[in-house]
Amino acid sequence: MRDDYWVRINKVLNHIQAHLENSFQLSELSAIGNFSQHHFHRIISAYLGEPLGAYIKRLRIEKAAQLLRFSDISVTEIGEKVGYDTLSSLSAAFHKRFGVSPTDYRKKYGNKASFDIMPLPEKVNFDFNPIIKTIPAMKIAFVRIFGEYATEPIGKAWEKLFKFSTKHDLFSDKTKMIGISYDDPEIAENEKYEYNACINIEKEISPEGEIGIKELKGGKYAVFVYKGSYENFPLVYQLIFKEWLLKSDYELRDAEIFDRYVNTAWDTEPDKLITEIHLPLR
Repeated sequence: MRDDYWVRINKVLNHIQAHLENSFQLSELSAIGNFSQHHFHRIISAYLGEPLGAYIKRLRIEKAAQLLRFSDISVTEIGEKVGYDTLSSLSAAFHKRFGVSPTDYRKKYGNKASFDIMPLPEKVNFDFNPIIKTIPAMKIAFVRIFGEYATEPIGKAWEKLFKFSTKHDLFSDKTKMIGISYDDPEIAENEKYEYNACINIEKEISPEGEIGIKELKGGKYAVFVYKGSYENFPLVYQLIFKEWLLKSDYELRDAEIFDRYVNTAWDTEPDKLITEIHLPLR
C-alpha cells in the first residue's frame, strides 16, 4: 500500500512541475493520482511536509525568481509562465516572499554586477568553455527526496535506485547516472530543496514505490566538465553563471539543469570525480 501511494504521488508532482502555468483544481490533481478528493490533500501534504497549496506557490515564486535572474523575459510573461494571471498577483506573492517587487529583484540580481562581490578562487579544476550540443529526450527512473542537499539522504536515494535497477536489469554500458537539483540555494529554503537521483532507461518499466518514471527534456545544452569534489558544486554553479552565462549571448531554456556523474564517490577519490553539468539553452 505504501509503495502504491508513492507511485501515485509522484504522478501528481510530475504533473505540477511540468505545468506550473496552469491553474490546478483539487479534483484534477486527485484524479491524476487516483485519490479520493476527501483524503487527497492530507495524504500529499503529509508526504511534502507542507500544504499542497504552499508547495505549488513556492515552486511558482522560486521559478519566477530564477527567470528574473537568468533571462530577459518580461515580468508579465514570467508571471504567465508560472501561473499568475495578473502582474499584481505575481508582485504581491513575490513581495511577500522576497520583500521586494519582481522588477526591483531583477535590478538587484538579474545582471552580472550582482556576482561581482563573489571572490574568484585562484585555481578551479574547471573549463569555462562548454560544449554546445543537442541532446535527445531521455526516459529516466528516479527517486525524489526533499530536504537539505546532504550526503546521507542523497546516498540513500541512490541506494534505492540501484536496488530497483538491479532488480529489473536496467544497467547497461549506455546507462547514465544523473542528478537533478531543482532548487537554487540562493533562492529556495534549504529544508525544502528537491533532489532527484536518476538513471536513463531504454526499456519499458513501470513505476514502483518511491521509484518514479518521467522524461528529461531534450534540446540544446551547454555541457561543462568539472573535476573535483561535489562539495564545490555551489561555487562551481555560481562560476558558470558569473563567468559564462551572464557574459554569453545565451539564455536558459525552461528545462531542468542536470548533472551527469561520469564516475562516482563510491569508488573514486573526491578530487578525481568527474561531472558533466548541463545547462538548457534557448
